[in-house]
Amino acid sequence: MEDAMLNALDQKLAGYRQEMLFHFKELLKIDTVREEPLPGAPFGAGARRALDYVLELSRRFGLTTVDLDGYIGYSEYGEGDEYVCAIAHLDVVPVGDGWTHPPFAAEEEAGVLYARGAADDKPGCIAGLYALRCLKELGVRPARRIRVIYGCAEETGMEDAAWYLAREPLPLFGFTPDSDGYDIVNAEKGRMEFALSAPLPPASPLVELRGGLAGNMIPAEVTAVLDAARLTDAQRQTLLRAAGPDTSVTDEAGRLTLTCRGVSAHAAFPAQGRSALALCARVLEPVLGNGCDALTRLAARMGFDCSGEALGVACADDFMGPLTLCLCSVARQKDWLRAVGDIRYPACTDAAALTRALEASARGLGLDLEVLSAADGHHCVNEAAFEVLRRVCASRGKPRPRCRALAGGTYAKKFAGRLVAFGGCGDKVHAPDEFVAVEDFYDHAGMVAAALARLSTEL
Repeated sequence: MEDAMLNALDQKLAGYRQEMLFHFKELLKIDTVREEPLPGAPFGAGARRALDYVLELSRRFGLTTVDLDGYIGYSEYGEGDEYVCAIAHLDVVPVGDGWTHPPFAAEEEAGVLYARGAADDKPGCIAGLYALRCLKELGVRPARRIRVIYGCAEETGMEDAAWYLAREPLPLFGFTPDSDGYDIVNAEKGRMEFALSAPLPPASPLVELRGGLAGNMIPAEVTAVLDAARLTDAQRQTLLRAAGPDTSVTDEAGRLTLTCRGVSAHAAFPAQGRSALALCARVLEPVLGNGCDALTRLAARMGFDCSGEALGVACADDFMGPLTLCLCSVARQKDWLRAVGDIRYPACTDAAALTRALEASARGLGLDLEVLSAADGHHCVNEAAFEVLRRVCASRGKPRPRCRALAGGTYAKKFAGRLVAFGGCGDKVHAPDEFVAVEDFYDHAGMVAAALARLSTEL
């Protein structure tokens, strides 16, 4: 594609900066945490509102606009049998505690926007939409169709992607602008979500144990409630002495309540967080002594180690790095405790091997195992497309991108080796005060537009 056309595209985008920022803020104000399904809104009212918002803009911009039953939608420009695409997602993870800015107010302070979704992944939705608008208004005639897809359930199972692929053909190539920077993430670890359950011992003083917001987040707060009448004086005093900077203990109406506070983070990057469940288990295990349940013992033994060694699944390979395993939520269910965990695993193992190892470890620890979902990783090999993305980076003053693997799970693994993760902006993904610098958002929009334009012509 001629440099003159890319310069014109940049200038066109620059003319829409304030308008584009306005629509980005309005989108950030919509709470798109997954909710109970409603007619026409399989992922809840918030996701439906956000999808309607971007699709209405798409229609106003004169783009081909498709709504696939509220699961997912897309905008399209151009003609031809094949298409290239960018796919971003409108949904976000739960908010959690610890915010200093309202999570759905899109507050701007010193050139920085704070909101849940400011980094993951609403920038990609607006950037892609304006890329198509500008290409259309410039009269660019791409060699193939360009499609921007808006998902609604990336964070909670990707049923939206399955719905899309059951109704639409695969792209020639595409990317999800849902990464950290502009490397070419052409491989992703596999992901397994699992549950471990343990019966509470007879006469256990543990009345309640709860914490965690989502199956892919390090829990930032966990609360345990114990019946004081079932504790000895020594146990009670041990628990009261546990109060500290990250723990609080209250003694009211015959119940002791222990609250532990950690640091939330994406389960794909557990080193960025500090598990409140690990803190809670380490306090509870010596208090409960012989009356401690098997799940609390495991969580105390794991502590802040996310290698999977405690469950016999630790492994690593040279390209994808080590397996990570986190316990992300916990709750009492009748006379059982149940924790939901997340594993990100490299290509040196697979879901079947992990399941066998987990089953053996669970039996040995007196735990019940349930594998809730599992998807092995993916590896995209398309050197021609990678060279196009490298030229995009060179044209915009970015370092030459390297191919690398990602621990997180994106839409790329659902598209049969046709997608990579490429590009992203913002920080504190899945954490309080998620943010993006406004100038980085503008730069990201330019990168997305240039990538779509070049891929549509040069592949």
